Amino acid sequence: MSNDNTFDETERNTEQAADGEQQFVSFLVNKERFTFPMLSVGEIIRVPTMVSVPLGPPQMIGLANLRGNVLPVYDLSAILLGTQTQTSDVTRVIVVESELGSVGFLVDRVLRVYSAPNDTVIDKSAMTDSIAYDYMLGIIKQSDQPVEQILDVSALAKAQAVTKQDGNAMQLSGMKRIDNDEVQEAEEDDSLQQLVCFSLEEQEFAFHLQDVEEIVRVPSEISQLPDSAPAVLGLVNLRGRIIPIVDLSNAIGMMHTDINEASRIVVTQNSEFGSVGFVVAKVSNVVSISDSELESVPSVCNDGAESGLLEAVYRSDGGKRLVSIINLSNIYGRALMSALSSIEDDIKQESQMSEGNDVTIDEDDCEQYVIFWINGQEYGVSIDDTQEITRVPEKLESVPSTPDYLKGIVNLRGTVLPVIDLRSRLGMPSSETSERQRIVVLTKDKQRTGFIVDGVAEVKTVVRQTIENAPSLSDMQSEFLNRLIKLNDEKRIIQIIEPNVLLNDNAVAAAQQQY
Repeated sequence: MSNDNTFDETERNTEQAADGEQQFVSFLVNKERFTFPMLSVGEIIRVPTMVSVPLGPPQMIGLANLRGNVLPVYDLSAILLGTQTQTSDVTRVIVVESELGSVGFLVDRVLRVYSAPNDTVIDKSAMTDSIAYDYMLGIIKQSDQPVEQILDVSALAKAQAVTKQDGNAMQLSGMKRIDNDEVQEAEEDDSLQQLVCFSLEEQEFAFHLQDVEEIVRVPSEISQLPDSAPAVLGLVNLRGRIIPIVDLSNAIGMMHTDINEASRIVVTQNSEFGSVGFVVAKVSNVVSISDSELESVPSVCNDGAESGLLEAVYRSDGGKRLVSIINLSNIYGRALMSALSSIEDDIKQESQMSEGNDVTIDEDDCEQYVIFWINGQEYGVSIDDTQEITRVPEKLESVPSTPDYLKGIVNLRGTVLPVIDLRSRLGMPSSETSERQRIVVLTKDKQRTGFIVDGVAEVKTVVRQTIENAPSLSDMQSEFLNRLIKLNDEKRIIQIIEPNVLLNDNAVAAAQQQY
């Protein structure tokens, strides 16, 4: 998400207070319940493809390319509870917006989006001193629900920023666990179904969670399609994928949805059409129900043009709420088959236009990088700093009293060349010697050093516009890996290694002086 989607918190909070309730996103982290204020939540997405960051903080999972923006993703369990999250099909990343930009937090499961009356929201300042968090705003305490802890998005985001503590060591704000006997977690029942509930014309509907890829805000620009079906709003570029956007309300025979701040796009997956985004008025919550709680659709609803668009209904809150579960297969097959088939060429054309935007780039606007592999990820160094690439010799002369990452020296055409294991230098475990390994020789002020990499991929020409500053995650990472190449069309993030920092090594200089 870009900062264009942020909004005035003060104004929003005032509006909520006037309505007498506040909206939250509830989720599980290691079987404990937490919430984010909905106003701070930009998106809820599946776990994206990420690149890990060497020398980054331990709670960081990696960097993701989110629609052309670099999104840092952190393990919320590691931050709050000191344990690592075990990912599964229901694991999600909640993208939040703060004054520092967009940040993703990995959670075990999103439970629901719901509104809580103001009198059930207890501010931290009104709580006892024994219940305290650096990252907690307060709790939500409702008589018929478990207590949920409200997290401070701003404090969480700021805590991930680089802070020096005694030299290069990094430290996060300390936390205390909430010891609350009132919070009792029941084991999740694998037989339960999960539904994503949303509103259309003040009526409630749902998709099965397994059919939902992600939930995103409605972008400011949707590419209009001439002569398209009324339900098809156009095309959007979602992280390099061109997908059609459909007004779900219109597709099932209701009125057009008025798009506003509460509107969302629910992206679903179909075997024939791929990903399709459905615009809904508001996403309300995610519920877990058993099969016994589902009721068949009355036969009158399966007549005529509406045949089979609903597969079941679910009653909640003692029958006060009626949620209709939409049959996605029939929506595609009966309401959208011709409309989506007709825009297939438009999707291809839009994709080709996105890929062809840079065809007139001048050579002066480009740089060349040697791209190589370390621990399954791509890194790059400028070709101007690279002297040569050579095989790893069978034997390296060891140098006593040097760091573990300095593997030894080799005589390269009459010159003493120190050789460093780049994996070890970046804080990764060493690997076994293989035929694919190479030594990339970098040079600075006539000083040369060789770096062992897992393999060399290519020499790539990149447009300078694709190079940007990397998020600052630790002091050492900021020195070694302070820039990255972001290739949206190829869905790649290549971290650029700064050779000057690597070559300015006292241990290497001392080793050279011994020979």
